[in-house]
Amino acid sequence: PIPIVAEILCQAAHGLNDAHEATTPTGNALKVVHRDISPQNLFVTYDGSVKLLDFGVAKAANRYTHTSTGQLKGKFGYMSPEQCLAKEVDRRTDIFAMGVVLWEGLTRRRLFKRENELLVFKAICEDPIPPPRALYPDIPESLDAIAVKALNRDREDRYESAADMRRDLLRAA
Repeated sequence: PIPIVAEILCQAAHGLNDAHEATTPTGNALKVVHRDISPQNLFVTYDGSVKLLDFGVAKAANRYTHTSTGQLKGKFGYMSPEQCLAKEVDRRTDIFAMGVVLWEGLTRRRLFKRENELLVFKAICEDPIPPPRALYPDIPESLDAIAVKALNRDREDRYESAADMRRDLLRAA
């Protein structure tokens, strides 16, 4: 149900924002980017709490090991355009993935499911992304707007932070 989708994403955004805001013991920002936000990595516990899992491919700005240039990390259907194009990623990469999860939760369909990985990348970077309400007009306009903003291909036009996205999700819920 839509209210449960909104609640799950609210809690996930809270956890994601905590990861994005993490610092070293000396107060330096870690600049963590999860890079693998997907339904499989959102775990709902028996008491209804949501846990964001699997930071195995997360990137931190001050890590001593680096991903090879052009090496992709994460699940293809939840990657941002900048990930697909092997560009630099930041917290807004995770916002795009949260937008995919929200879109799919609202529509109960896969957004970027295609026959092969190349077509998935093309869809993420080029294919029109229909607003959820285009498929289901009964989806609240506020949640539709959140999904559309989070899925903007230009990261400058996405939410600046998971806290900003969470704020709008709380209002919508």
